[in-house]
Amino acid sequence: MILTVPLLALGILAAGDADSPAIVGLSVTEHSGDYQASFLLASAFDEEILSRIGSGMETTLVYQVEVLRRRRFWLDDRLRQIRIETVVRYDSLSGQYSLGLKLDGEVQRSSTTDRQDEMRRWMTEIRGIDLGPVSAYVPPADFLVRVKSDIRTRFVLLFIPWGRDTGWARVALASGPPVSDESGK
Repeated sequence: MILTVPLLALGILAAGDADSPAIVGLSVTEHSGDYQASFLLASAFDEEILSRIGSGMETTLVYQVEVLRRRRFWLDDRLRQIRIETVVRYDSLSGQYSLGLKLDGEVQRSSTTDRQDEMRRWMTEIRGIDLGPVSAYVPPADFLVRVKSDIRTRFVLLFIPWGRDTGWARVALASGPPVSDESGK
């Protein structure tokens, strides 16, 4: 009986992660002398999140963007860390979604819409996040950008917290395809 509860909890968690969220399409481009990152969070909306939004509860997706300098035989040096929050609140009386985007706690943009597809795009498509001037990252091959998302904490058996986040997606500042690390390291 004692082993049954943990095994049941693991079975519930494994079954619930068939469509795990993931950062896809991570790219870094140069624009007006600055590097800018863009990416997409795939499979972010499950029934639980959609029901939270539909009930009018404020729902937030949190992203972490880091710029690292790669170092041989040592830990990478974190040069820049950005916290991005996309927020939605649904007003059932007006049928409007109130949307917000925060960078490091400061509101950057806000909008309203009555279309669910536009709300989903606002919450999951992040474009043009400024990483700093090109001159700060020389040579670009020594630098790496990585992104992950913390979706939310769910509770298994009503009292065991279980975070639902993505693995790190990585791309070098020098051109190349993004690399996904599902181990979360």
